Amino acid sequence: NFTQVDISNSSTLPHLTTCFQHTILAYIPTVFLCVFFPILIVQSNRISRRFDALPWSALLIIKMVINLYLLLNSVAVLVLNTLVVDDTHTVDIIYPVVWILFFVLHLIIDLNRRRCGHVSAGIQHLSFILFTICGVPEFAYHIENQVCEYPTIIFAMYMAFWPVIVLQMLLYAWSDRRAPKADKSAELDSSFINRLTIWWFTGVQITGSKRDLQMEDLHELNRGATSEHLATLFEKYWLPAMKAHQMKKSELLKKGVEKEPAEPSLVYALYRMYKYEFITASLLKILSDTLQFAQPFLLNQLIGFVSSPDAPFWMGLSYAILMFLTSEIRSMILNAYFNIMMRMSMKVQTSLTTAVYRKTLRLSATARRKRTVGEIINLMAIDVEVFQMITPQIQQFWSCPYQIVFALVYLFLTLGYSASPGVVIMILFVPINIFSSIFIKGWQTRQMKLKDERVKMVNEILNGIKVIKLYAWEEPMERHVAEIRERELDLIKKAQLVKSLLDTFNNASPFLVAASSFGTFILSSDAHILTPQIAFVSLTLFNQLKSPMIIVAMLINLIVQAIVSNRRLRNFLLSEELNESDVKRNPHAESSANAIEFRNADATWEADATAKPSLADISVCVPKGSLLAVVGTVGSGKSSFLSAMLGELTRLRGDITVNGRLAYVPQQSWIQNLTLRDNITFGKPYNYTWYNKVNRS
Repeated sequence: NFTQVDISNSSTLPHLTTCFQHTILAYIPTVFLCVFFPILIVQSNRISRRFDALPWSALLIIKMVINLYLLLNSVAVLVLNTLVVDDTHTVDIIYPVVWILFFVLHLIIDLNRRRCGHVSAGIQHLSFILFTICGVPEFAYHIENQVCEYPTIIFAMYMAFWPVIVLQMLLYAWSDRRAPKADKSAELDSSFINRLTIWWFTGVQITGSKRDLQMEDLHELNRGATSEHLATLFEKYWLPAMKAHQMKKSELLKKGVEKEPAEPSLVYALYRMYKYEFITASLLKILSDTLQFAQPFLLNQLIGFVSSPDAPFWMGLSYAILMFLTSEIRSMILNAYFNIMMRMSMKVQTSLTTAVYRKTLRLSATARRKRTVGEIINLMAIDVEVFQMITPQIQQFWSCPYQIVFALVYLFLTLGYSASPGVVIMILFVPINIFSSIFIKGWQTRQMKLKDERVKMVNEILNGIKVIKLYAWEEPMERHVAEIRERELDLIKKAQLVKSLLDTFNNASPFLVAASSFGTFILSSDAHILTPQIAFVSLTLFNQLKSPMIIVAMLINLIVQAIVSNRRLRNFLLSEELNESDVKRNPHAESSANAIEFRNADATWEADATAKPSLADISVCVPKGSLLAVVGTVGSGKSSFLSAMLGELTRLRGDITVNGRLAYVPQQSWIQNLTLRDNITFGKPYNYTWYNKVNRS
């Protein structure tokens, strides 16, 4: 009977039957590996796109040899149970087959990891940890009974089996090595346990404790975290959605429909970029939140053990060890979760900042007139930061309700219907938070518009400071900026006052829930006695309610800001761009004699094709190697002529062609905070001959 477990009140440890050892315990590691095997293969294949195959190292060969030995040992056990042992049951045939499947999968994983350049697989290591734990009862059973119930050869084979499992588990704590030139990132070359404990970063901390860190002390940034990679990835998911929206908008305008098509979702584009990190973090959060409620259950059992004088010592020790292990495991899982989400928030910030910057360079003349410098600065400095702040908390939108419901259900099981007043109090806070968020959202939107106006005004004042000083307009300008700031502060004060009231209510809610529940429990019946078990378990649950309730209040503030920022960023990223077809560019044209050609070209600053042209019937050819000066009175179209070459004007008819590469030096000088030579080379390698030629010119 595999369910027969001796947990009598004896002082000795409980014993699991042989059938239980060879079914449930034998199947757990293999089932775990089979479930996650496809995910591991997909993960390795994704890694193969970035890395070459691993070299045959001593560690990798030893791991594969040990897996092969364990496979042969399992095959031998199967043969012996089939041919040698007289009283063989079906389970004695099945469990070696399960083990054989386990080690065959590991050999396949090792070969695939080497081919794909995957240095360490967490699923592989976890499966051996599970195998080690599940093998402890059988190993202890063999040691206690020795050869009394087993043939000597089977006893000897298992004695040479489980210790090797432990050795293999330890070996998988080290990662396999790449080729020396493959990568400079210590994190990418670290093992699963190394990443989980962030041990790979210890060297930097030790160095920093001894002296100031230098650039060469830091690890190479992973390619997946660079702005170039993230910007390209963002455009991969956002640009198709933006172009589809523009096409729908054009089709509706042709049909005479003024209704705007549905705008593409910026949040969905970000989700598609980071869906694997998001899903992984979700699984870790579910596991962490579930383990959190193991503490009150184990505490209940431990208090029950202390209250029972006849309970065996090993039982209390087991509860204490389990409480420690669940707390430590949850802590490691939670740290891994926050590591993923914090990294994702930095990636989101980098992606959006780069997207706003690139979009600014591509704005059409019409769209540029609708946007102020202050608004664009606020988009990168404030709205993008809101996305960075809310990203680590995005999982809390489902995690907080999950924790609250779980805790309330547990309270009902502990206190019965006496927990109802606490539930009512928590339900009452929901409409309060919702209506408050509506007011805060409106104030936040108005405040951001005022901030854009204020930053725009400050920039204009700084740009025209000479004129302002000349006419002594300092005080009127100061009063104008102060008036805008006062209106902005008034909205901020209103929003902060409501936020403070919400924080006060939400922080007090766990206390109100506890007081009402305990009061109802004691007063509802004389039979209700507040025992240590009920009191301590309930208090633990009330404390676990406190964190999600506080986070809910914070989430309401963040979601209001995020809705406003999302709308502002989306509208900006959907703004009209320059039409690249207005200028024909031939960067590698060697045969053409002209560098720039205008042929009967009409161009305008307006996006409308029916607008009056700013340049009319322009025909000019600029030969290669020539020096050309454009001379004219103010407003005659000199800047428009240069802008047309850059493609910043809408071409109405004719052709504009640029053969080769084009550089534009603006009329307003701009010097980098570098040496004179670095400003001249402008990021290119220093060339002595070319540098002197530039200086002479």
